Amino acid sequence: MLPAIDRWLFHDLAGQTFVAYLITFVVPLFGPALFIKFVGISGLRNVLSYEAGDTVIHRLDPRIKLLYPVFIGICSVLLSWKWTYLLFLLTLLPWLLLRPSLVRVRILAVLVLTPALLSIWSQGLYATTPGDKLIFAFPVTMAWVGTAGLSHAGLVYGAHQAARLLVTSSAALILVFTTQPSDVVWATSRLLAPQRIGLAISVGVRFLPTVFERLNAVMRAAEVRGYDFSRPDTWWKPQQAWDYGRRMVRALPLLTIPVLVGSLRGCHQMALVADSRAFNVNKRRSTLRVIRRSTADRVALALGGGVAAGVAILIATGQGRF
Repeated sequence: MLPAIDRWLFHDLAGQTFVAYLITFVVPLFGPALFIKFVGISGLRNVLSYEAGDTVIHRLDPRIKLLYPVFIGICSVLLSWKWTYLLFLLTLLPWLLLRPSLVRVRILAVLVLTPALLSIWSQGLYATTPGDKLIFAFPVTMAWVGTAGLSHAGLVYGAHQAARLLVTSSAALILVFTTQPSDVVWATSRLLAPQRIGLAISVGVRFLPTVFERLNAVMRAAEVRGYDFSRPDTWWKPQQAWDYGRRMVRALPLLTIPVLVGSLRGCHQMALVADSRAFNVNKRRSTLRVIRRSTADRVALALGGGVAAGVAILIATGQGRF
């Protein structure tokens, strides 16, 4: 039985086409399915928002936390992918100091790893050259998708890109999770950057949580009025999965229009609030809060200097990317 199935899947045109369709269209769906299963809208709303705490990372100078993702992103570009994965392990140290709950760790892991794995898989399909060794060659019936098949070199290239995605996501989520939006504006002004940049970063940090809050409110209001947003218990049953997809597609106008109108109203209200507080009238904003440099700030700066020195040594000795 097994030899017959193997012969049909890998040596018959119909079987090869079936496997190619699975590789191209079914495997990438596992990422969104895992995201919906373990994160969902409410989980993403909670992760992408500031959470008050009294940890060492929370007490760090906001300027350090604002420069941290920029610094890590530059290092990830300068280093090769193997060293970038080591850099990713270093970015996990602040998370150990935060001591997040297991539920939040699960959500963060899915949120960070899902785009990275999808990037590896997509590059394995489309980052191919004529001389690459194919793990599975697509038949002629799949020529319309624009790829020769799943390539080993493409997967390796996808791992390169995923490393940089993991590093920047881990560093950026530290900023979002531990820094108040008002502190972002303060840090930007103290770094002698235009105040509008700080406001733009603060609005960007708060935009997604606000949108998800509105979306969640609209969904709850629609459920009160009788609309069904429940997910199927068994995704492998085609009828239930099809019914769920059909209901979500039909609900798109019902959800997007109120969220869009609410976002536009929120932007208008924010502009009125900024004007009423004379935002950007003076070049340097005054503040009642005084942030003094602590021992933790000095340690963080020393660690950053050590990482920068290590990256410079790797590049100088030819072991980095350049």
